[in-house]
Amino acid sequence: MTVSVPSFVVAPARGGVGESVPRPDAVPKVRGRFAYSSDLSAEGMLWGATVRSPHPRARIRAVDAGAALRSPGVRAVLTHDDVPGEKTYGLGVRDQPVLAWDEVRYAGEPVALVAADELEQAARAAELVHVEYEVLEPLVDPELALEPSAPRLDPSGNLIRHVRIQSGDPDARADVVVRGEYEVGMQDQAFLGPESGLAVPHDDGVDLYVSTQWLHSDQEQIAASLALPPEKVRVTLGGVGGAFGGKEDLSVQIHCCLLALATGRPVKMVYGREESFVGHVHRHPTRMRYEHGASRDGRLVYVRAHLVLDGGAYASSSDAVCSNVAAFACGPYEVPNVGVDALAVRTNNVPAGAMRGFGAVQVCFGYESQMDRLAEALGMDPLDLRILNAMGTGSRLPTGQGVRGPAPVAELLRRLRERPLPRRPRPATLAAYPAAFSGSPGVRTSSGGSATPSGSSSSAISRASTTPPPPGCGSPPRPASLSSRCTPPRSTSGRGSASCRCRSPAPSWASTGSSSSHRTPRSGRPVRRRRRARRG
Repeated sequence: MTVSVPSFVVAPARGGVGESVPRPDAVPKVRGRFAYSSDLSAEGMLWGATVRSPHPRARIRAVDAGAALRSPGVRAVLTHDDVPGEKTYGLGVRDQPVLAWDEVRYAGEPVALVAADELEQAARAAELVHVEYEVLEPLVDPELALEPSAPRLDPSGNLIRHVRIQSGDPDARADVVVRGEYEVGMQDQAFLGPESGLAVPHDDGVDLYVSTQWLHSDQEQIAASLALPPEKVRVTLGGVGGAFGGKEDLSVQIHCCLLALATGRPVKMVYGREESFVGHVHRHPTRMRYEHGASRDGRLVYVRAHLVLDGGAYASSSDAVCSNVAAFACGPYEVPNVGVDALAVRTNNVPAGAMRGFGAVQVCFGYESQMDRLAEALGMDPLDLRILNAMGTGSRLPTGQGVRGPAPVAELLRRLRERPLPRRPRPATLAAYPAAFSGSPGVRTSSGGSATPSGSSSSAISRASTTPPPPGCGSPPRPASLSSRCTPPRSTSGRGSASCRCRSPAPSWASTGSSSSHRTPRSGRPVRRRRRARRG
C-alpha cells in the first residue's frame, strides 16, 4: 500500500550554536510543494465523516444507522459501542467521549462516524444516521452553572478549578478606588489548515498522519481508546497548517483510526471551516470584576479580582488556563495587597482550551482598563501611572515569587512614550462623516461635538442587544433588531425536556442525525450571495 507523504530536504549538520541552518520544510513550503495532512492520499482510501449533535444539551434515546448503511458507497457506521478501549479522552482529565452515548453536552459533539468510498457519499450517509434526542435546557452561563440549583454537567460537578491568591492585608484601604466589570468573549484561532488526518491500518496496529501540536500526548490517548499498546499506534506529523493552541486537543485522531481498523482500509478525514469551529477548543470567554485601590500620589495599594472562565462542556486545558488567569491578574505592576479568585466552570458551550498566551490575554484587558480608569480618577497621565507602579528586578509577584531576571517594564514604557504616534486623518465631529452616519442609532454627540457611542462606559464592554433563543434550542442569540426565527419549544414531559422546532437552517454537521426539524437542503450547497463590485 502506497501513501503519498511529504518529502523533506534534510540540512547537513555543519557548525554550532548561532549558525543559520535552513529549515527542512522551508523550501517546499515556499514553492507550494509541501504536502499537509489534508493533501495526503493512499491506495484504496476511504473518506470519513462525523455525525454531530445539533443540540447543546440532550439525552440520546436511540441511534439508527440502517438507512446510512444502505446508502451507496458506505463501508462502516460506528457508534460508542465500537470503541474497543477507553470511551473518553482528554489532555488532563479524560472526561470527553470519543463518541457520545448517554448525553450530548454541546452543539457539535460527535455521536457517530461514517466511512464511504467518496467524500460526498460519506457526508450524505451521515445525514441519514437517525439520532433520537430528548432535548434538555442548556446551561450556557458560567455564573449560573456555579449555583447550587444548577444541573451537574459532570459527576465531579460544574467547577473545574478554583485558584485563590491572597497576599498582604485582605482589608487594606485606599484613598482612591475604581471598580469595573469586563467581559472577553470566545475567540477562534482561525488557523489556515483545518483539522485533517489519514489513518492507515496494519496487521499490528495503525499509522496516523495528522495535523497536531502534541504527537506524544495524541499517541497516548489514541492507544488507550483503541486498546492497543502505544508502540502499535505510530503517529506522524503531517504538517500543522497553523494551530496556536487549537490543535493540542484531539479532533480527527481517534475517529480516523477507528474507521481504518473497522474497514481494514486507509481513511482520511478533513474538516471544513464550519465543522472546525466545533471541532477544536477556543479561547475561554471570561468575566472579570476588578477593584483597584491607590494612594493619592498614584501608588497601588491593593487589587481585588473575581474572574470566571467559561470552560465549556469538557475540561481540556482549563486547569492550566485558570492558573494563568490568577497569576497574571494584576499585570506587570507592584501591588502589596492582592486578593484574586479565579474559577473555571463547565457549561454546555463548545469546549474552551489553549490559545496563544491563554489566560494572560483575558486579564490583560481587565487590569489595563482599570489602570486607565485609575489614571482618570487621579488626574494623572496613564503612562506616568504605569511607570510609577511598574515591576522591576527584585519585585515580588502576588504569588510570592521574586523577579530575579531583567524586567524593564518602566524603561519600555518610557521608550514607547518617546516614539511619535503615526499620523492619520481623523474627523473631529460628526459633520465630517457622511450625512447618513449622523442618523445612525447608538451614536450621540457630546457637548464638544465629538462622536461617542451611546450607553458606553469605561467600566465595562458595551454589549449589543440580543434576543436569546428559547430554552432547548441550539441556535445562537440573534440581534434584537432581527425577528426571531425560532419558536418556543414545546414541553414533552414533566421533567423539563422539550422538542426544538427551530426553523432556521442549521449547519451541515448540525442537521445530521437529528430527530427534530433541523435540516439542510439535500444538495448541501451553501447559498451564495452576489456582490456588486465597487468602482472608483
